[in-house]
Amino acid sequence: MTREWALRKTILDRYPSLRQFALEANIPYSTLLTLLSRGIGGASFDVVVQICNHLQIDPRDL
Repeated sequence: MTREWALRKTILDRYPSLRQFALEANIPYSTLLTLLSRGIGGASFDVVVQICNHLQIDPRDL
């Protein structure tokens, strides 16, 4: 399981859709989709931290 797949699964376990999560986390939906499709490694650290904070997970767990 890749980090991106695990993150997608975590989001969808807690929210009805990726779009809903993006709205509630105040992250552009397109940014979230890019992060999940191209990889977390290329994402802005601030965005990854914002996602993790909203999911209440440690960024190091990714």
